[in-house]
Amino acid sequence: MSQETDSIPKMNGILRNDSVTSQNGKEEGHLLQNLYVREKIMGLEKDLGATMAGVVEKRMREWTEENLPLLEHLTTTSSPTLTSALTRSHSTSKGKKDGKLPSRVFVARPSLLTELLTVNHIDSIYNIFVAILILLFFNKILDEIVQTGSLSLDLSLISWAFSGLDRVIVIWVAMFMSTSCVVYLTFHHWAHNRHNLPRVYDTGGGILFMGYLSLFLALPLQSLLYHNLPPASSIIVLCEQVRMFMKTWAFVRSNIGRPMSYKKDDDASQDQKDILCPDFSHYLYFLFVPTLVYRDQYPRNESCNWRKVVHDLGHVIGCLFYTHFIFVRFCVPVFRRFGQEPFTGKNLMVGVFSCMFPGSLVLLCAFFSVLHAWMNAFGEMLRFADRMFYKDWWNSTSYARFYRTWNCVVHDWLYEYVYKEVAEWQDLQSNSCSRGRWLPMMVVFFISSIVHEYILALAFRFFYPVLLVMFGGFGVGFMFVNSKERKFNVFLWVTLFLGTGLLMCLYSIEWYARINCPPVYDSFLDYIVPRSWTCINTFE
Repeated sequence: MSQETDSIPKMNGILRNDSVTSQNGKEEGHLLQNLYVREKIMGLEKDLGATMAGVVEKRMREWTEENLPLLEHLTTTSSPTLTSALTRSHSTSKGKKDGKLPSRVFVARPSLLTELLTVNHIDSIYNIFVAILILLFFNKILDEIVQTGSLSLDLSLISWAFSGLDRVIVIWVAMFMSTSCVVYLTFHHWAHNRHNLPRVYDTGGGILFMGYLSLFLALPLQSLLYHNLPPASSIIVLCEQVRMFMKTWAFVRSNIGRPMSYKKDDDASQDQKDILCPDFSHYLYFLFVPTLVYRDQYPRNESCNWRKVVHDLGHVIGCLFYTHFIFVRFCVPVFRRFGQEPFTGKNLMVGVFSCMFPGSLVLLCAFFSVLHAWMNAFGEMLRFADRMFYKDWWNSTSYARFYRTWNCVVHDWLYEYVYKEVAEWQDLQSNSCSRGRWLPMMVVFFISSIVHEYILALAFRFFYPVLLVMFGGFGVGFMFVNSKERKFNVFLWVTLFLGTGLLMCLYSIEWYARINCPPVYDSFLDYIVPRSWTCINTFE
């Protein structure tokens, strides 16, 4: 080794002086090869160091943004060095100002799974789920051949669940036209004319806005019930209704301060008047972009990769068939005769635990299809660069972190327009920046649980508040189970599997009870009282 090291300077001299020649061609080639390899290793070390520095800086920035309220609270009792460092690290972000909580910061970044799937180990996990889908497909084919003696891939469940799509499109177009045109034109008129009219005009505008939101909830719901749309079609209408409702609220709430701060006698009044209301193009882009927090501008990519769009939409279709095979194989055969045969408490326990595996697969399919594939498809089409639709919720060791990382799109809206509003109102009432955030947290949980139950109750046509109790009850209680130890991640997954199994089992029982059992009440009570509780022969 020492001889090789001593020969390197000689080799460098040979390379610098063309007049000097080597006496041994084989040794010269060996030394050149060693030099080439060393130069490559040094280059790789530099590249790796730069890459790791970038990754660490990115992760630290994301972590700091997530924990900014806590860090800023710590700086009130920490050294000036920490305070100045925190200020420098967030000089380009919208940090806390005048006691207010920070706002959502949009930066260009890919989705976490998009990065992870480039790693072979994670890609193999994806391949495992694809293999399970293939096996379920062949299981369905074999079952039909054994049962019927012929191969006829029965997709009647999907065709029934998504029937009435023509009515869904009509309802969606009506909702979109009212959201895009009526809301924007009304807000534009109010913003440009309120300063010339009495203050009562503001009150009238607020009442008109709340009346519009009430009609926006009532009219599509009336049409949905009138046409008796099946569950999947109903979920499309209800989710789009909630999405547009949240978009409308975000647009109005984010821009109401512009006309309110406008003063007619200012020297810059004409400049202010030009920005009283955003351009319609900004609002129209916001209605389609996969975020619920309004900004005039978002980070954008230079181009759209349509191959990625097709790939992501293919994932959505694949997850749809995945869910179909799961229900047909694990759910329908177990519960379809409920109410026609005795169903004991032992059967209920077996049903709950037998639904844990398919329920968990449905949960993962819903996450992957909606929060990853669907969101990334629209993000790519609209060149929306911030793809943080979720974080690494699967690594959570507490439900508090799980709720923050499972669905960042909805979490950002709840944080921006509910949590911050209630927290700042609470601080105003106490004349201080209170750190007891239980009230805004409870309001967030209440709104979220009510909206989830609203969608399920109207999609299935019965009120069975299992999700409401689990999310608004046990979900709040689990917020106190907080630890950074990895063993609590096992607790999280066990409770998630148990919860999804319980949801699938109880909702399936109630669904088939309303098919096989006659109604007990002729009034509205039949809708809110679970029929599975009164069904004959339910329990021995």
